[in-house]
Amino acid sequence: MDDQNIKKTPLHEIQQDLGAKMIEFGGWHMPVSYKGIITEHKIVREEVGVFDISHMGEFLLEGEDVIDMLQYVMVNDLRLIKPFKSQYSCICYENGTVVDDGIYYEETPKKFRMIINAANREKDFKWLETHSSNFNIEIKDLTFERSRLAIQGPKVNEYINPLIDIDTSSLNRFNFELCNFNEIPIVLANTGYTGEKGFELSTKKEHIKDIFNSLIEAGVAPIGLGARDTLRLEASYSLYGHEISEDITPIEANIGWVVKEKDDIDYIGKEVLLKQKREGTSRILVGLTLIEPGIMRENYNVYKEGNYIGYITSGGYSPTLDKSIGLALIKTEYNTIGNEVDVEIRNKHKKAKIVPTPFIN
Repeated sequence: MDDQNIKKTPLHEIQQDLGAKMIEFGGWHMPVSYKGIITEHKIVREEVGVFDISHMGEFLLEGEDVIDMLQYVMVNDLRLIKPFKSQYSCICYENGTVVDDGIYYEETPKKFRMIINAANREKDFKWLETHSSNFNIEIKDLTFERSRLAIQGPKVNEYINPLIDIDTSSLNRFNFELCNFNEIPIVLANTGYTGEKGFELSTKKEHIKDIFNSLIEAGVAPIGLGARDTLRLEASYSLYGHEISEDITPIEANIGWVVKEKDDIDYIGKEVLLKQKREGTSRILVGLTLIEPGIMRENYNVYKEGNYIGYITSGGYSPTLDKSIGLALIKTEYNTIGNEVDVEIRNKHKKAKIVPTPFIN
């Protein structure tokens, strides 16, 4: 990618000053690590760390029909939430495969925020605009007006409570508040992508440096995208383009819980997805741990008794478990916990075992 076309978050210079190793990710120049992926991974599992997630898309949806419109494009059921709660969902095509996944936040029944994947921002915005034409709703892209951070780890509350004007320990999972960080207005949500306690915040981009620096001064470690990926893999969270995509449905990705019946509401992909949910699919996502030495990586082939049965969607080394773990999309008939399969690693077949997910609790 041409360097001139790579987008940078407001924290770019600070990250470089902190010694970050930078990479291109989703069209953005982002820190992959500061002190090393394994070190940063363990910091988040044991202490607390802060991630710059300003590359992710942020939309504002307002209007009389915002709930009806979201019910039409989302597979989850918005009737399960209320103001100041959020919900994870997928946007699907008619054939059930995934446009994108994301979280939307209900401020009022007529006002929602949405956080989506960086690489899909333009596609998502166009998709939402196209399918909102029959609804009274306005959609704004706030991605470049605002910035976002994730603060994650078991000690998160003791580090950030002194900086925020609410008791963060009382904010339940998937709930959010409009509050202040050192008198700076923020949206603070009890959400995250690591499997740990934690929060994600959004604020006007001109404030993000002050917030980030305050967290660093308070002892919160900066964490890069490398550890974000190993953490989410241990937690078995789907990554777009890997576990879910334009070729994989939520049912195949083993997140069928996100697909709701919504008997009285029509939504895009409903017929296919509910049929898959009732009857099953020919392939399913499973967790694997490697029995023999080696590291499983994306797109490595999986075999059973010499026959190809699927492929690794995400894989790598688990610092917490000290072994190679992976998610694999395989033929459903082989989906039995404890079943041994072979993963092709550098032209050699290595034994792996199907295990329950998430890999850590």
